[in-house]
Amino acid sequence: MATMTEPQVKTLIQYRTEDGLAIIELDDPPANTYTFEMMHQLDEAILKARFDDNVHVIVIRGHGEKFFSAGANIAMLNKVTPRFKYFFCLHANETLNRLEQTPKLTIAALNGHTVGGGLEALAARSVWRGSSASRSRSS
Repeated sequence: MATMTEPQVKTLIQYRTEDGLAIIELDDPPANTYTFEMMHQLDEAILKARFDDNVHVIVIRGHGEKFFSAGANIAMLNKVTPRFKYFFCLHANETLNRLEQTPKLTIAALNGHTVGGGLEALAARSVWRGSSASRSRSS
């Protein structure tokens, strides 16, 4: 008899804590672009850090050395309905507002290019620090 199983969800946000820090890493190479799944996982990570009394600072970074984030995943946006795009953008905005309103120090560790909607994520942080490889550009 066949059993129903939950579909496997790719981990797009890495979350760990150490020494009072919550480290949130966008992990969807090569450009760490936003999808609904990534925003959902990012929202969960923000809430987890917000409610953890042992976390005093939230650090967000992109996985790899090429991109912090290139913003929304255009391939995903080209496949969905206008209604889905609206709700995706609404949820992304709510997620970044939640990060901005979190009463903990938030730091964006820019470790590569930051373009388009990646800059919106940057604007939600208290502090940002770029590496020598970081570049930013709005679309």
